[in-house]
Amino acid sequence: MLRILQTADVHLGARYPLLGERASDQRERQFAALARAVELAIATPVDLVIVAGDLFDSSVEPRRSVERVAAVLQDLVAAGIRTVLVPGDHDAPGRASLYHAYDLAAMAGAPSGGDTLTVLTADGPDLRIPALGTRLTARFPAPDLPDDGWRIGIVHAAQRPRDDEIAGAGVDYLAIGGPHSAATGRAGTVSWGVSGVPELVDLELDDSTEVLLVTLDEAVAHPRVERRAVGRTRFEQIDVAVSAVEDQVALLALLAAKADPDLVLNVRLRGPWRDELELDPDALEATLAARFLQIRVRNEATPPLTAGPLPPPDTIAGAFIRDMEARLAELETAHEDEPAGELRGALRLGRRLLVGGESER
Repeated sequence: MLRILQTADVHLGARYPLLGERASDQRERQFAALARAVELAIATPVDLVIVAGDLFDSSVEPRRSVERVAAVLQDLVAAGIRTVLVPGDHDAPGRASLYHAYDLAAMAGAPSGGDTLTVLTADGPDLRIPALGTRLTARFPAPDLPDDGWRIGIVHAAQRPRDDEIAGAGVDYLAIGGPHSAATGRAGTVSWGVSGVPELVDLELDDSTEVLLVTLDEAVAHPRVERRAVGRTRFEQIDVAVSAVEDQVALLALLAAKADPDLVLNVRLRGPWRDELELDPDALEATLAARFLQIRVRNEATPPLTAGPLPPPDTIAGAFIRDMEARLAELETAHEDEPAGELRGALRLGRRLLVGGESER
């Protein structure tokens, strides 16, 4: 039996420009997620940890960051758990790469020349671990590997390989890094797993914060793959119908009820926006900022056209409304959505200033 913990796309050192001063907090969450993954590996326990690319967000990182990673990996070395890493597209190998500048195995206390901690590169893409009866390869598809134990392939790619490519991989299990969403499956005789990210990197697109526990057993036909959560950050997007919002205070209370320091909350205000309703998204964000990891409020509500009898055309209000709605019809017919949206906002404001609530839908 062979037990594996698989992870990838940790992206340690990611910059997170949209988080502003909270960016450093998210970088710490990434280190914490890696540490929890290592704790899970030791507690399970597993025989092997695979990092399928992009452990770091860049191939050039400060020495202190590499030392922190080495300290975490040292716990695996001390527990006798082998670790195999492949660089990804973010931390690609090369003469300027941190994998060239630093001996990660030595920094983690791994014995020199052993198989305790190995980085597979183009110059050394294969590894045999006799104690585990396992061969690992970063070549995809794999060459004709001897059928003398478990054959594990590791690949890092932006998209999961096609099923026909996986089926021809020449391994018993394929560990895939690159895609940020966890998934598992089988193609032909090859089982595969994408671990996704252990902690959110793209705060709007990533939807899993997990690692995989993989068990290969001679007595079982297929590997067993379990998903285990290790990250904390969550992303949520909600749509709020402004027709149901009484005022700014009511909307503030609605959003405050979701307060969570681990949550990135995107709010879209939608629906018909009545003239008398005053909402200030910027003020909402500023008031609630400390209660979330991040909150963004976007007003996508649509001011309606004027309902009921229009003011006479020889009045300022009547002329304004007729002119604005004629121009609006032209823009919407031409599918000029952005200027049409701005014009609807101007129409709403003008109606409010000129006729008050009389034109409310």
